[in-house]
Amino acid sequence: MEIKDRRVLITGASRGLGRTLAFALAGARAREVFAGARKGEDIEKLKSDAQVMNTPIIPIKLDVTVDEDMRAVAGLGFVDILVNNAGVAGYGNPLQMDFDKALEEMNVNYFGALRMTRALAPAMVEQGSGMIVNVATVFAKINLPLVGTYCASKAALLSLGQALRAYLSDRGVHVMTVMPTTIDTDMSKGADVPKMTTEFVAGEILRHIREETIDPPIGAEAMGILDGLLNDPVAMEKMIGKIRA
Repeated sequence: MEIKDRRVLITGASRGLGRTLAFALAGARAREVFAGARKGEDIEKLKSDAQVMNTPIIPIKLDVTVDEDMRAVAGLGFVDILVNNAGVAGYGNPLQMDFDKALEEMNVNYFGALRMTRALAPAMVEQGSGMIVNVATVFAKINLPLVGTYCASKAALLSLGQALRAYLSDRGVHVMTVMPTTIDTDMSKGADVPKMTTEFVAGEILRHIREETIDPPIGAEAMGILDGLLNDPVAMEKMIGKIRA
């Protein structure tokens, strides 16, 4: 799908990959980029930066766990591209970490994406076109124990994307789940692992939007992990399983 002249909405746009994606989509000449953020100060910062850079970014208050915000989003009308980017992550042993953090991960990373899709997909179906981009991780395919419950929530998101594609593909709506490895953001600052820049990942996501790919890995490391899963899944799990808190 060409990005030029499209209306786009991205969740979790206040910082990290979401912010980079918002400005990259605007730079690709999207007509409007609705940039969702939870906090007032983040909305004001996005608004100020968008004005300085003269970009069509429209910051909006958006918490993907709040029904009122979902109703407001549905009121925006037809959006060509929805990017479900909002996410949270907890670290540690699933048997010992704060259980509320695991619940939050599922509520934001999985149910948040489902809520957003339920809010915006009906207009896409009515229009007969649209795209839903879910930002997951290649560790949705094989769990990284350092962030085990986070990976489980992203595995649920990957599976949800497959279900949505089954229901929406013949209605003109393309669904993809992108799968990077670790990105250099505030979320990953506690992880001593190789990290990709937000600029690289955003550029790859824009490329896959244009190509309408299905569930692409992002980056060489992600592709290597998927190859390892095909060739020797037991060895790959043992290797990844050593990366623990």
